[in-house]
Amino acid sequence: TGTGGSGNCDFTQIADMNMLNIVEMEDSNSSSATSSSSNNIASASTVTSSKIPLQKVMEATLNSDWNKEDLYQVPLLIHILLSMDTNRVLFRQHQTKIEYEPNNNEQQQQQQQQQQQQLIEKEERIKSLFQALFDARPMRRKGQNQALSEYLIYQISRAFTTLNKSSTRSLVMEVNASYSNIDEKRNSSYKVGEVVGDDDDKIGIGGLPNKMLPPNARYELTLGLTRCAEISLNELSRQLAYHLSGDGNNFDVMRLAYSLLTYVTTSDTLIGIGGMSTGVVASATEFVPDSIGPPNRFLIQKALEVFFQEQNKNGLWDKGQPIYKSFRRTGRNVGNAFVFATDTVGSLLKALPANYFRPHMCALEKTLRWIEQHQVTEVIPNYCDPNSLICYGKPLRGWTSPHLTPDSSPQAWSTAQTITCICRMRKTVRELMHDDVLLEFGGISNVQGQQQQQQVQQNAWGRLLDTDLGDPKKGCRTLKCVLEERVIKPFENGISSPSYGAAYSAILFGPPGTAKTTICEALAERMGWDFLVIDTSVFLADGLTNVASRIRYVFNKLMELERCVILFDEIEEFCLDRETKGLGMESRMLTTAMLTAINDLRRKKRSVFFLATNRLRAFDSAITRPGRFDMQLFVGTPNLEARCIQLRQKLDGIGGLKEEIKTDAIQKYKSFLQDVWTQDAMFMNYLEGLQFATTCADIVASNDTLSNVVMSDILSTQATVMTVRGTVRE
Repeated sequence: TGTGGSGNCDFTQIADMNMLNIVEMEDSNSSSATSSSSNNIASASTVTSSKIPLQKVMEATLNSDWNKEDLYQVPLLIHILLSMDTNRVLFRQHQTKIEYEPNNNEQQQQQQQQQQQQLIEKEERIKSLFQALFDARPMRRKGQNQALSEYLIYQISRAFTTLNKSSTRSLVMEVNASYSNIDEKRNSSYKVGEVVGDDDDKIGIGGLPNKMLPPNARYELTLGLTRCAEISLNELSRQLAYHLSGDGNNFDVMRLAYSLLTYVTTSDTLIGIGGMSTGVVASATEFVPDSIGPPNRFLIQKALEVFFQEQNKNGLWDKGQPIYKSFRRTGRNVGNAFVFATDTVGSLLKALPANYFRPHMCALEKTLRWIEQHQVTEVIPNYCDPNSLICYGKPLRGWTSPHLTPDSSPQAWSTAQTITCICRMRKTVRELMHDDVLLEFGGISNVQGQQQQQQVQQNAWGRLLDTDLGDPKKGCRTLKCVLEERVIKPFENGISSPSYGAAYSAILFGPPGTAKTTICEALAERMGWDFLVIDTSVFLADGLTNVASRIRYVFNKLMELERCVILFDEIEEFCLDRETKGLGMESRMLTTAMLTAINDLRRKKRSVFFLATNRLRAFDSAITRPGRFDMQLFVGTPNLEARCIQLRQKLDGIGGLKEEIKTDAIQKYKSFLQDVWTQDAMFMNYLEGLQFATTCADIVASNDTLSNVVMSDILSTQATVMTVRGTVRE
């Protein structure tokens, strides 16, 4: 592939390696809320081995001798390239125009013309690839007698989905012509729903240049997705009916599995998008779009239950429907005529939520046991002893489908599918264990829809009042600013690929009532991560005599969490200074055990954790030393701007109050606090500051004057019962 030649380049072999790269990126970026930015060529090359020139591999894949009539190659090629080249670097290279120099001689001009012709041919070849995909969509009129197997229909639907996800706009049908048959539109020259018009230099669906897309590409994509959803739902219901009625002759477990996969994949894509209606409305000249609802959860769970019920004792399934219904003319044997069960299981693990597999963990274990027991080794000899006839060389380990002959050597395609299955099993198990740990310790899950999650993130973080880290007169930084810089931004692309300066742990210390817990909870919501509080009671759950073993148990559980903000709240009793006189051996051993456990959790780098305390000096020096925690942050009382925000919120809740009255009251409030800031005002914690702001807002609401004298009296009364006073202020 490094030479750029395609004569000796086998598409299927390269596709297998690219699929493994995609799986690695999925596994690496599964923790990212915005993983699309992490899947481009540059970041992909950092995930995979530096020995693999990933961009050259994809160029070789695109330039290889693929067959547009092979409906296994076509969708697989599109899915791989669109998934791995999100910036469309390869496609831009293939549509770059040659700049002609006027002073070039005739030979140079001919070379430039040849290069331009080669680019045009490549553009046409890519266009034919997408046209072949659109032409392969299932037909409604063929019902259950589709030309392609359910496996190939799933591959096609997956390519449709990948193309749609990478589009710059959601699918919107703009059909304003009357046709008696929906398929007649495909033969029309009318441009339907193109993203940016008919200009070849502009970008169409999938972020691809229009010149590389066939006519009516947006229409074709919508129609293909809708037909896949319809046909797969019908076939899924049909297979479930066969199974329920005991019709073993017509029931096919592989058709069930892949109709389920197609249904889930396309339905998730079409949620909220207008699909094609079932026909033309009478007396109307427009197509009426249907609203595609979410997948039926009960239908999916039942289909998954039936699939695992059909599992054989060895952990695999019956071979079922062939990949190709016919090998005549255009059919191609991809190494095996039947689906390898590990490919099916891996695809289901990818498409469905982890919680759907909780009842079927024993079945997955049986499949994993088969994988462990059927690894095949082949030795590539580099020396053979002429006397003993024993050959020595490098062992090549992998898997082969059980549908092949028993003495088959490891196959690239079956090995790639098996490793894909294993990786997705691992991810599923991790997610289930994560959920179990959250449930056991009463954690909060922040997993929501993307739009709802973004709204919650901004609201929670925006409501959090800030505090200064030093003297505000000297231009100090604030707590929220530091957390944004060291925690939020570095982990935007996932816990496994943080940017420079990422902090996995921090000590939050400060007086009581400064909302240390609220800060961590708001931080978790802002990041879209789960949140968990571990306090003293968790370590005392098994009694005082079993605290050390309980510490090990709790931290072993916490190490299973991923993308979670963990708060250890006031656990200084288990981390006391071992140099303290009179401290018993038991307390010293607990401190040692806690140090080791915290260090192990930090090394895992799968979550972010904070230690909140009101007594920093009580900790052992090994806890507070540099390197144990990434940061030590003082959490003080809300700063001056936060105090003004509190009053503003209270005034906004008063109906009929003019804006100029609010502005005047806030200015007086801020001026007064500035004058008495170092005396009492700065020492009010969140609730005390809220009480002070509420009292002042009530005075404004009653049309009384908010004077310095009035505010001074209110503050003096509150100062006598403030939490932060005496030596705590120092």
